[in-house]
Amino acid sequence: MRPSRALAVAAVAAAFVGSLLLGDVKLSILVGVVAVAIAALGLDLLVARAGELSLAHAALLGIGAFTTINAGDRGWPWPLAIGAGIAVTAAAATIAGLPSLRIRGLQVAITTLAFQVFAEAFLFSRDDVTAAGRTLDRPAMLEGDVQLFLFSVACLALVLLVRRRVGVTKSGRAFGAVRDVEARAVCFGIVPGSTKLLAYALSGAIVGLAGGVLAMKAGSISAKDPFLLLESLQLVAIVVVGGAGSAAGIVTAAVLVKALPQFYSTIPIVDLRADRVVPIVSAALLVLAIVAEPQGIGALYRAIGRVADRVLRPGGARAAPEPRPRFVDLAAATGHAGALRDVPRDLRLQMPVRALLETTEVRVQYGGIIAIENVSIEVRRGEIVGLIGANGAGKSTLFHAVSGLAPATGSIRYRGVELVGAPPSRRSALGVARTFQDMGLVRADTVRENVLLAQTWLAPTPAGVSILGLGTSVNEERELRRRADLALELFGLAHLADERLGDLPYGTMRTVEIASAVAAGPDLLLLDEATAGLGPDESHALGDRMLALRDVLGVTLVVIEHHVPVISRVCDYVYCLESGVQIAEGSPAHVIAQPQVVESFLGRTEAARGGVDR
Repeated sequence: MRPSRALAVAAVAAAFVGSLLLGDVKLSILVGVVAVAIAALGLDLLVARAGELSLAHAALLGIGAFTTINAGDRGWPWPLAIGAGIAVTAAAATIAGLPSLRIRGLQVAITTLAFQVFAEAFLFSRDDVTAAGRTLDRPAMLEGDVQLFLFSVACLALVLLVRRRVGVTKSGRAFGAVRDVEARAVCFGIVPGSTKLLAYALSGAIVGLAGGVLAMKAGSISAKDPFLLLESLQLVAIVVVGGAGSAAGIVTAAVLVKALPQFYSTIPIVDLRADRVVPIVSAALLVLAIVAEPQGIGALYRAIGRVADRVLRPGGARAAPEPRPRFVDLAAATGHAGALRDVPRDLRLQMPVRALLETTEVRVQYGGIIAIENVSIEVRRGEIVGLIGANGAGKSTLFHAVSGLAPATGSIRYRGVELVGAPPSRRSALGVARTFQDMGLVRADTVRENVLLAQTWLAPTPAGVSILGLGTSVNEERELRRRADLALELFGLAHLADERLGDLPYGTMRTVEIASAVAAGPDLLLLDEATAGLGPDESHALGDRMLALRDVLGVTLVVIEHHVPVISRVCDYVYCLESGVQIAEGSPAHVIAQPQVVESFLGRTEAARGGVDR
């Protein structure tokens, strides 16, 4: 365990042990605090992982509690009663999350607010829903307060385990992609809509478990007061103060927000104004906490943990790729290299091979603007094809059309399969990978997590099975990680595997994006301005990697590039676009020498001054 994680666990454990040592504090208070902490962790999974803010989690908490009591009163065994609460709450959360399929951000928060108001005004006003007059009897093993407290802590541990499993499986990576790069997540084989609903369902299931804990504590709940909008806002405050994404910080914040005021109320104070003073003091402490550390208590834990990491692990990671990538090792280990791997380049180009990608009169139009029109290119297996042209020529738009991110007419055939009309996720599964001009990765995640994200389409196991670690999911995840480590070694990035992508230099991030695309095992790789922002030496090294990808791994590449020396050195064939129209094609030397191509790059005045010769 990392020192930072060990520190956070120790801090939370110390808080609970300290609470148990307070003789005049009832354990039932702590059970309620644990239930709130579980509910806050469920909300945090939605906020931090999927980027969705919910103001209805108090209503979901009530649905879980009332369902558990109703099921128990009807004679269901208590584990089944709690299970029913979890299932019903997960379904309700999924319904509350349906608007997120069309909208996002604060607009989604408003729709969940409407769900909260509906639950208060209609659901919780019905006695048959609120379980008025119904009771849930505790089993003999949970009759004592100590046993119930230990049960609640066990439920908390289970939730922490689930969160951990989500974080190390494809589900968590998909949540992060939908949160940060939703429009491009489809290129990794992710379906944003179902991914969002899974996040809502999983968050609701966790809150339903919290409701079951409250039901076991109270036995009977007939009022809706604990599940009003104010409680939803308090859960949001706990997530913010604790630090979104930090389980230890959120549990600590739950103790501060819910336990301390109740602890104070148990201390005999003569002054009758204590009931007013204590909430004000608690609120002031929360304000001071968030002002002192805007990123929450979790950020404080991480800062202390980083200091401990530096003390226990001296020396930091370098921020640049290491030289001499081991392409041959990756080819042998992954089986990427095809029959063309050992064929000399000149001989391979003379071989009669079938076109891997063909576009015929492709047209992309946005409203009244025609982005590209009648573009026809052919990419043969084993080639590096260049796509050049001035900014706004339509090069990236053609990539969008091929990868399914732009509406296109005409014909786009890959391996003889028509792609027009096919969803982007299907194109990824056929072996088409791409990079983006302005970075298509999740900067908040680590380098390794981004490489794993690009392989999502290689993991067919359902999300629920993967989270529970059932079937072949463990071996599947192990294989993905092996491939990711090989790809990182291939590009000299192994020493940066655990670094946050957003903390690395831009050139290194570009290299990570290419490594991620290669790890997905494509036959066709679309590189969109891969050398943008790189110096001459870095561009030359990247050109070497392109050649190695083709010659060693047998990957066919289409490269959008403004750096003419790279095009001249690595490309077998080049197409030039201008204003969405194809104006030239042929060998690099032939295309670059065309006057209309020079005009496209330099303008007519520069071309007249000898731009062709230059």
